[in-house]
Order: sequence, then structure tokens, then C-alpha cells
Amino acid sequence: MAKRNKLTYQVKEKTKVTITVTDRIFLQYRDDEEALQAQKGDLLVYPNNEALNTTYQGEYEKTGFVGYFKIDVCDGKVWQPLLLNEIFKNNENHFSKTERSIDTFNLCAEILRAKAGMIIVRTYREHYQPE
Repeated sequence: MAKRNKLTYQVKEKTKVTITVTDRIFLQYRDDEEALQAQKGDLLVYPNNEALNTTYQGEYEKTGFVGYFKIDVCDGKVWQPLLLNEIFKNNENHFSKTERSIDTFNLCAEILRAKAGMIIVRTYREHYQPE
């Protein structure tokens, strides 16, 4: 019997996708209408907290919630997740029960506006991170 050559999987190299971050920042439930006209590089900030997404939807002035803000970036078509480890090195996007989440958002927005023009690249899991 002749030995058959096995077909091996060939990895196709993905093209490097980059986005330049703009200074336009939207807050979920507050800026939903403006976020519908988002352009490539715009950011959408939203809470990772059950109460702010259900019972107290969009009531960012209240205290008593523990959570953090996540950020998505618009790739021109849909919102894609943005990895935050290198942007908020001291967990500035986290808020405690004694803090108003709107204050945390304002701090995050200030940091993100300072990073306008930053280039982010797509990772293997379709997330984006700073280059």
C-alpha cells in the first residue's frame, strides 16, 4: 500500500484591521439616538451592572451600585468590543456603591478624549486593543 499524504490545515493570515479612535463618546441610554449615526472610531460606553441595565436603566446619578463601564468601538458597521486593560491601567472605569456612576463615566470620557487619534487593532477574537 502506498502512503497517502495527509492534508494539513493551512492558516490563512488575516489582514490587519486598524481603527483610529475619535473623540466622540456616547453613553448608553443617554445618547442612543446620536449613537445610531456613529462613524468609524466612535466609542460607546455602557455599564456592566444589572441594576443600571434593568430596574434603574440609565439613572447614572444614583448611588448604591457596584460595577464598571465597558466600551465598544464602531468599525463603520457594527459595535465591536474594546479591551480596556491598557487604557484604564488603574481601573478608572470601575465604580463602587458610594460613587455615582456618572462621575466615573465623566472620568472615563476625559481619559478617552485624551486618547483621540489612538490607533487600535483587531485581535484574533474580533476584539480591538491599542496598537
